[in-house]
Amino acid sequence: MRTVNDLPLAELYSARLDGQVFQVADSWCVIDEIDGCDTRAIAASQLVPPRAIAEQLTAAWIYGLAPEPQLHQFCVLIGARTTAMWSPRVQVREIVRSPDDVRTISGARVTTPLRTAVDLARYMPTSTPDLTALLARLLHYGEYPDVSAAVRLCKRGSPAHSTLAVSRFAAVNGPLYALRQQIGAGSTNVAG
Repeated sequence: MRTVNDLPLAELYSARLDGQVFQVADSWCVIDEIDGCDTRAIAASQLVPPRAIAEQLTAAWIYGLAPEPQLHQFCVLIGARTTAMWSPRVQVREIVRSPDDVRTISGARVTTPLRTAVDLARYMPTSTPDLTALLARLLHYGEYPDVSAAVRLCKRGSPAHSTLAVSRFAAVNGPLYALRQQIGAGSTNVAG
């Protein structure tokens, strides 16, 4: 993975036009690298110091469930006292997190699919298209059969955000069930 610290931006753009590299966040990968969870996690981690945790749409992008956001979302633990701006493409907030809410992917810290779904249900603007489908994909990716774990986690937070999140999850069971059926039918067809 290359950055502008390795090669001038003009050379990286030229290599992209020649089909030699592709861009992932602010990093560049040679064309034969797989654009997978590990690659996206490493690319996202290049934007921030190691203590930052990828969250919300950035976490969903790392998991391969959403397109790359224009503004990457990270959080740091409240004691980190961050005020520095690391990249103009990064939004950082201070939060309280349980160790169970975070996993490490290729050295990068990322909120779990469940925590990511709950944060998106709490904080995404109402006008966000396909939020219900994204929440269903996150829960499916995390291997949750229904929304009960997400609802329990929502209720541990502030009542104002919890009420909105719980109401958003009320619409997720149907799409989550349909997704499980669709994936199950696909594996049945492959085996048959």
